[in-house]
Amino acid sequence: MSASTLQPLVHGETFACDETTDLLGVHGVPVARVGVSPPLLLQLALRRLRGAAVPADVFRQAGELFAEAEPAGESADEYSRRVTAATGLPYRVVRDGLRSVRDGLAALEESNARQLPAPADRVRWVPRGRTLGIVTPSNHVDPHLTWARALSLGLGVIVRPGTRDPFTPFRLAAALLAAGLPPHCLAVLPGAHELGERLLTATELGIVYGGPTAVSRWADDPRVLTRGPGRSAVLLDRPMSPDVLDALARSVAADAGVRCTNTSVIRTSGDPSEVADALAARLDTARSLPADHPDAVLPTVSAEQATHLRRTVEDLERAGLRRHSADAGPVPLPDGSYAARPVVLSTSDPRHPALGTELPFPFAVVTSWSAADGLEPFGPTLALSVLSDDPGLPSAALAEPRIRRVVVGGADPWTTGPELPHDGSLTGFLLEPKVLLSDKEPTG
Repeated sequence: MSASTLQPLVHGETFACDETTDLLGVHGVPVARVGVSPPLLLQLALRRLRGAAVPADVFRQAGELFAEAEPAGESADEYSRRVTAATGLPYRVVRDGLRSVRDGLAALEESNARQLPAPADRVRWVPRGRTLGIVTPSNHVDPHLTWARALSLGLGVIVRPGTRDPFTPFRLAAALLAAGLPPHCLAVLPGAHELGERLLTATELGIVYGGPTAVSRWADDPRVLTRGPGRSAVLLDRPMSPDVLDALARSVAADAGVRCTNTSVIRTSGDPSEVADALAARLDTARSLPADHPDAVLPTVSAEQATHLRRTVEDLERAGLRRHSADAGPVPLPDGSYAARPVVLSTSDPRHPALGTELPFPFAVVTSWSAADGLEPFGPTLALSVLSDDPGLPSAALAEPRIRRVVVGGADPWTTGPELPHDGSLTGFLLEPKVLLSDKEPTG
């Protein structure tokens, strides 16, 4: 696979940057040369940016092109292998993401409608701003539906791609433009952290994906929607069984364990060590394979990342957590990358400060829980899976403001649908209601 070159896209034009950087894959080999957008290019993009009313058919067609065609001359297979090499996501996860985005684009019109209140006379939902800046992640393909939704609602969008996956926004942009999106609606500007800061400051609305630092930087700005660590959890209040173990293993490790809705904390009314032993034994059966292998289910990382992650696990063990997994983190592979092996830890302290730690592979900490604890220990949680025979727990969890999504039984925490918000209503963030009155209509 030869290295590709990605340069900023503004108003349908590609701009060649004087400064470029090599994007190294997890195996240490360059997979792309990426232009570094200068501040003046951001100013040009802002001057040219305008939203538009875009027909739903544009997004449907773009989804088909994105998933199956060759926008910008790259096939779906070539794109998937490039993303896999750069991010370490298993090939099958990237291909599933292509199909998921295709389906999401086809459902945008319905999804927008179903996430707003029922239509009312003289009330119009309109964009809260004309421009949106978004700093996208590199952990999965699905989050790119976020900025496509903004386009569908009439906003002009500038995307600063994630540093490890600039390929997805460029591919999606090419598909949208080929399907008929007006060029003035979109710009894609790769660049460093500082460019993201300037972008979120300059646009009227912003969305940022990132870790705790990025979230805390923008958490108090009402113009900016933050998408940070999920800290998704399981409340296990029933005996272990094959079905329960299946649900736990899938919640931790499905999609390579990289989603924000993958479980990272399990609180159990049983013995944490027994639960951790069973879960670790199940997850230890995953094979260590290069990410481009068709059977790969674990993410891969670079040698530098592997060293950092192993040290993190070692630090957690030194802090008093017990490791139940066979491996303490990533292990080397023949292609120069490292397979991020699952890690399951446990602690008898339900308030241990390490609870809530998230790592970019299948990782979970098991601790104790009792009915007397209630839901307070869970803290901010994107998805809480409730495995309990107590019929009151799901309703109580829904009433807890810090829990964003409640899953009962073995349902997948990342389940999507046109009517299902991810973390609050994105449509509600992008739009606001306004009143339109006319002297031709009654006002009573």
